[in-house]
Amino acid sequence: MKKVFLIILLFMGSIALSQDLLINNNPYDNADETTKSKKAFQREKWFYEQRMYPENFIPSDAYEKAYIQKEDLKRSKGIAMQGVFDSWNSLGPRTGFYFAYSNITSRMTTVKYDPLNPSIIYAGAAFGGIWKSSNGGNNWTAMTDNEQSMSSGSIAIDPNNTNIVYYGTGEATYSAASYYGRGVLKSTDGGANWKSYPGNFEGLSYCSRLAIRPGNSSQLLAAMGTGGLYRSTNSGEAWIRIASGRCDDVIFSPTGDTAYAVGSGTGYLISYNGGATFSSNGALSMGTRNHIAVCKSVPSVIYFARYSGSSITVFKSTNAGSTFSQIVSGQNFSGSQAWYDFYMHVNPFDPNYAYVGSVDIWRTTNGGASNFTNITNGYGGGNVHVDQHNVDFHPTDPQQMLCVNDGGIWKSTDRGSTWTNQNTNQTLTQFYRIASDPSNASHILGGTQDNGTQRTTGTLNWSAAFGGDGGEVCFHSVNNSYILGETQNNGVFRSTNGGTSFSSATSGLSGSGSWVGPLLSHPDSAGIFYTARQTVFKSTNWGASWFSISTGTSGTIREMGIGKSSPNIMYATSSSSIYRSTNRGYTFVNVTNGLPGKVITSVNVHPDSSSVAILTCSGFGTPKFYKTTNQGSSWFSISGNLPDSPINDGLIYYPGAATSTYFAATDVGVFVSNDYGQNWLEVANGLPNTVAIHLDHHAATNKLRVGTHGRGTFEIQLSSFSPVDAASIDAGLSGVQTFASSSISPIGTVRNYGTAPASINVTRTISPGGYSNTVSIPSLAGGASTDVTFSAWTFAQGTTYIVRDSVYLNGDINNSNDISTAVLVPYLGQTVVKLCEGFNSGTFPPTGWTRKVISGTSTHYWSRNSVSSYGKGTGSAAFGFWNSPFGSIQSLESPVFSTTINGDSLQFDFAYAARTSGATDSLIVESSTNGGTSFFETARYWGNNFNGNLNTAGANVNEFIPSISQWSTRRLPTIAGVNKIRFRAVSENGNNFFVDSIKIATNFIQTPMQLTAAPEGFINGLNGNLNMPDSIRVYLRRITSPYGIADSSLGILDSITKSALVNFSDIESGVYYVSVKHRNSLETWSKAGGESVTAGQPFAFDFTAGLSQAYGSNQTIGISGIACLFSGDVNYDGIIDAADLQQIDNDAIAFVTGYVQSDVDGNNFIDATDASITDNNAANFVGIVRP
Repeated sequence: MKKVFLIILLFMGSIALSQDLLINNNPYDNADETTKSKKAFQREKWFYEQRMYPENFIPSDAYEKAYIQKEDLKRSKGIAMQGVFDSWNSLGPRTGFYFAYSNITSRMTTVKYDPLNPSIIYAGAAFGGIWKSSNGGNNWTAMTDNEQSMSSGSIAIDPNNTNIVYYGTGEATYSAASYYGRGVLKSTDGGANWKSYPGNFEGLSYCSRLAIRPGNSSQLLAAMGTGGLYRSTNSGEAWIRIASGRCDDVIFSPTGDTAYAVGSGTGYLISYNGGATFSSNGALSMGTRNHIAVCKSVPSVIYFARYSGSSITVFKSTNAGSTFSQIVSGQNFSGSQAWYDFYMHVNPFDPNYAYVGSVDIWRTTNGGASNFTNITNGYGGGNVHVDQHNVDFHPTDPQQMLCVNDGGIWKSTDRGSTWTNQNTNQTLTQFYRIASDPSNASHILGGTQDNGTQRTTGTLNWSAAFGGDGGEVCFHSVNNSYILGETQNNGVFRSTNGGTSFSSATSGLSGSGSWVGPLLSHPDSAGIFYTARQTVFKSTNWGASWFSISTGTSGTIREMGIGKSSPNIMYATSSSSIYRSTNRGYTFVNVTNGLPGKVITSVNVHPDSSSVAILTCSGFGTPKFYKTTNQGSSWFSISGNLPDSPINDGLIYYPGAATSTYFAATDVGVFVSNDYGQNWLEVANGLPNTVAIHLDHHAATNKLRVGTHGRGTFEIQLSSFSPVDAASIDAGLSGVQTFASSSISPIGTVRNYGTAPASINVTRTISPGGYSNTVSIPSLAGGASTDVTFSAWTFAQGTTYIVRDSVYLNGDINNSNDISTAVLVPYLGQTVVKLCEGFNSGTFPPTGWTRKVISGTSTHYWSRNSVSSYGKGTGSAAFGFWNSPFGSIQSLESPVFSTTINGDSLQFDFAYAARTSGATDSLIVESSTNGGTSFFETARYWGNNFNGNLNTAGANVNEFIPSISQWSTRRLPTIAGVNKIRFRAVSENGNNFFVDSIKIATNFIQTPMQLTAAPEGFINGLNGNLNMPDSIRVYLRRITSPYGIADSSLGILDSITKSALVNFSDIESGVYYVSVKHRNSLETWSKAGGESVTAGQPFAFDFTAGLSQAYGSNQTIGISGIACLFSGDVNYDGIIDAADLQQIDNDAIAFVTGYVQSDVDGNNFIDATDASITDNNAANFVGIVRP
């Protein structure tokens, strides 16, 4: 993987600043002291350093991968909110009013007039994409909100067809912004649609300038920063690098025959063949950053400016670039941050008018004969915002020009002497934090990059509350008139009148703060605010003064969280560490265990439970959304399927009551999980593809708001927020089944676990045979289930089929329950149900059922409950372990039913969650062959908060009532003669048990047999069960030579009982050998002498009862201690040898998976375990032993 080191490495010394991110060889540590003092440097350092920590680089394909993961998630699962009105809505600023600069928006980096229609203007923003005006800048339209990159580097317009627009992505401020560049985009319809042409640019590109060759617009040059100089000869659809090293600028002469390129890596290059080839020219020496400009009307005049050593120097050529002379000496261009804001341009109509952009715009009107003049004076009363990034000139009017800077766009009609603000409706503000007034949803404040803290009271046009780089904003929970905000590095400001005015509030604060520092309100105590620098500070007078209170933390504190239900609990983070206080912030302990070592970007305590908190992390490559349920003693990831992107903020959704919903703001959008972080979806459409940096939930109106770092603030109404979760809960009949006809209409069951109605598609596939049918359910109510009848299917009797139902629902929050499967072996015959109880009647016990006290209190704890298994009925039977005394034993007994025969099965659904106390409850399923006079054990289940086969849900501190998804199903074989069953509960005062849908049925076919056998490789060493149910072929063979086959049948070995019910037809009573063939086990015959079979009567044979059950004792003792069939005869040739090993080896090399012969251990993978089992048997020359 390529590693993109931040560009500042090229010219930047060492200072910890306020971030305390200790990164080896940190490129930001290489800046000179003057550079470090600049806000532009510090803000870029804060933004990018956390994304690269601690690896010191951002992977070159990181952003692209995250974006693709986001799009794949949307394609496969849709979005969470799908209603007609479910879309993000912009809240502005459109624009913001910022003191003397009037209307401002945010950083714009490139601008172009349409060369044929100058009323059309394209402007590119740092993180806000391309905007287009069709009326000379009076109004603007966003053109690239859904493109992969919205970071703007350069724009070029084909002069022959101005509908063709090129967009070079990646902001070229040289301040690490290459993270967002994705090559060059092209539009052929005036920006309405775009196509990406990333070419072979480096994974994280930025574009300094795109240049179209005059006279041949299919040829372009691109200065791609550290990526070098690139050329396209097919209108931007493919690019090749023609010069390596950093290239800062490139331009054609007006004829297109000559091209010039400059860069600290490429040097000064000239091409005399239209850019096909370049050669070095020693007329210029390069600086750290370099720009060149050719006068269109007098192409012999060329200006060159370089930035080096915190100053800008300008040179001029009058002989088309052959030689240059320095034209000003000692000129102060305020160029100490020209790594960030710097350009060189010349008026195309007059070579004497040249412009240098730095903090301000500097102009010469005499070709540099005298010093340049500052014509904007951004810090001296001028009306043009500081930090200049580009200009462009009107194609026909020599007086008109446009400039773009950190405040947006301005126009001049007198070559720059005066300027008019062109910021009208662009929404480009780069927020750091936002906050809504709890008592007034229209009142919002947000800290922004370089444009102060902005405020609105309900309009799209915001205004500045106070200046600087903004940061955190906090309304006091008790009195919303008291508001805190901050400037960079935790310069706290305070309002006592609801935001009408602010004043500095740093009295008592000391030490250096984070670029964006924390501000917290005490949830219920008047006057108390918290902030932090190296320690936590507290104010008890609404922020008027502060005092340090904390010990136990280390480094600069970046984020804080406080418990609303228990304000004693506080968290503070420093870099990748987190600290917890249990005494309101006075002492902290480190609770970082289990976290990934990434910069922590937010921490939030659950409003209802101070034991629960979430935190988010920046960076790449590891999970970045974590949760604790024990006040930080341990943390676990709940990142689920979130894209691998920096997570900038997390939010626990709390609309007045606890939910399972979390939100995440990431570099690729806002995502939601409605199942505690297991599965995530993008929230809704309408949010531009820029950085989502901060979340705010206005509880009174139930609105979710997001501050973006490039497109302002958006909100969405959550009142219509109804999570949807479709599930396939039953794929219908399984195992051996009988049907009156071989053509049936299969039935499955689906459930809408969500709360809103949903349109669901259900697809049934059956293999082998290629059956597939999709049924649409137009509207399934929230919480409802329904049976789905599929189109007719014809089966082949005795074939083992894999039945698979899958559901699709746009916006499905949980894909773990979308598929259900069953193994079905259908036969022609008749099924008779002997017992069926769903507890749907209000009467309990149901007719014929009884409940009995076996030991302990006489109070009955078996009762009916209104919950039902999988939500398919209206009730269930429940045993109240929660209330029953320790040692209580009670049973729920069925009525007497028709006697079972071998092959019958008992099936039931159940649910249980242990109590956190450690109590072990038990449930024993028992059978009777004498109507209940006596019982014998059929199955035993137990559960506690550590383990147990009774558990279907996690341990619960509260009394357990199962949700729809917390049920499980069991199927148990019954022996012949059973005519009554009971469920016996043994209490240790744990938690509640539920049982439902109890059924016993018989399949009447000719001669059933219960075959018990265990393939050696399938035995699970942990529980003694088989790794999976599997088919097995059973033969009845004549007792005398040549031992011909009388009949055969295919059955499914149950993974627990290791038994299969098989059926024979048209056999006579007599003595037969039983032989079995499993898909990769050695054919095995029953013991000498054969088995007596009576036609039409069930019988059984158990190979696992001992080695002697097989002819010649030809079995092996498996790891569970029972007799097992030898595994490894994958080619069915009757001997386990090298040929079998070869097939396994071939399949392993080819990465074959699934249900295949070479899968000797039944885990659906071909690996060394399969080979080992087979090799051991081959080494012992294992083969068939038969009469």
